[in-house]
Amino acid sequence: MKKKLTFTYGTETRDVEIDEDMLAAPFIEPRPSEGTDKTAIEAIEEALASPLDRPRLRDMVGGKKVALVISDEFRAGLQNKITDVLLGEIAAGKPATVTVLCGTGTHDPAIYTANTEKWTMEHAKKHGLDVKFVGHDCDDPALVDVGTTPRNTKVRIEPDFLKADVRVIGHEAKHHYMAGYSSMVKSMLPGISSRETVSNNHSLALDDDSKAGNYPLHPDPDRRRNPFSEDALDAFRIMNAKTVTEAGEVIDKPAEVFLLDMISDKDEVFFVKAGDPEKVTPLVIEAADSQAEFKVPKSRYVVVSPGGPPACTALYGVQNCFDMALLGAIQEGGEALVYGPCNGRPGMDPDVKGLAPDGKSKALFWDNLARMQDWPLEKCYQEIHDNFKLYLWKTWRVLRLFKRDKIRIWIYGELPADVLKQGGFEHCADPQAWIDERVARGDGKFVAIDGGNKLLVTGE
Repeated sequence: MKKKLTFTYGTETRDVEIDEDMLAAPFIEPRPSEGTDKTAIEAIEEALASPLDRPRLRDMVGGKKVALVISDEFRAGLQNKITDVLLGEIAAGKPATVTVLCGTGTHDPAIYTANTEKWTMEHAKKHGLDVKFVGHDCDDPALVDVGTTPRNTKVRIEPDFLKADVRVIGHEAKHHYMAGYSSMVKSMLPGISSRETVSNNHSLALDDDSKAGNYPLHPDPDRRRNPFSEDALDAFRIMNAKTVTEAGEVIDKPAEVFLLDMISDKDEVFFVKAGDPEKVTPLVIEAADSQAEFKVPKSRYVVVSPGGPPACTALYGVQNCFDMALLGAIQEGGEALVYGPCNGRPGMDPDVKGLAPDGKSKALFWDNLARMQDWPLEKCYQEIHDNFKLYLWKTWRVLRLFKRDKIRIWIYGELPADVLKQGGFEHCADPQAWIDERVARGDGKFVAIDGGNKLLVTGE
């Protein structure tokens, strides 16, 4: 019996058919929420009213200096509402000062904070707060050194964060292809850290255990090894054990830290908790696995879409679904078909369009991928390890799929076949014909995945 499969292709969809008995698992796509009768704001307010192992936030901030860290405006979700509710809760406690820091990581704050700053100031006025807004600049010479992690990452971060007595994080969690989970520590590193701090930490993405689904605070002890996030958690603990005085001196004085973390999309909250960051995080991880982890038999063939924009507009972003979905579903030596329009943005440089979001990331990710196509895997690793720069972890992960796992990847999209070939990919003109040809071989089954950047697939 034929089964129709519908895949996201940019802002559209594409259908194919396959014999149902050729599927090794049911069609995988993001699970719908169980639903709630609460609005997003009501759900956040309810979590703040009953924090885990912390006083209510409004009872922590009275007469104190407060820093609130939020994500930049390009993170999909409900940061606008998080900022509104948290500023209202902080205002109720009558703090001495409030600084809102937008954690842009290594992104340009002029681009990534325009709307964030606007809505922060609107909410501050609404709640009667005098707020200082800081759009993080990772190259700012005023960033402050507070220590070094056991893995030799020098922790250098925003001084306004370090001056605060109470440090608040408003975050939205999900699975992450190298951090394991996008957790509260990512608000700090890369969020408000220096370029050098971020680069040192991100070099740990070259380790095989720095992968989706592993995290040092995971409820399952067998899933706690992740060098990337272990290092980031060490940095988180170091920075929150330090305070910068009015005279600019770094002293050993722990701050009070409060986390609001949740799983959400642009419309609603699926899960939300607040309180002690290291006690809230395992609960959020557990909820993320329940919402978006899928276990399947590893199969010879995988058909996957990363989902809609921006995940599908360049191979740079499509790569995320290789780690999140493809790697867990495919057998060594398998073949994958990826729905990735890779059509970029209007007005982009034609040499960059569809490959990366900008020229710099294209030069590091794509140009190095093409340069190393004929190199042995060991030489690729050594070159990337010894000359590590941001974005090269993506190059390494694609090379590892090709050279270690012997995976062939076809792209159905707008990039020409000759361009794809430079990076080791193959072009698919007709997904139905691609599937029919492999069905006819009779040498393996298929796993089909939609929304591969929004979920975690683990092989059985």
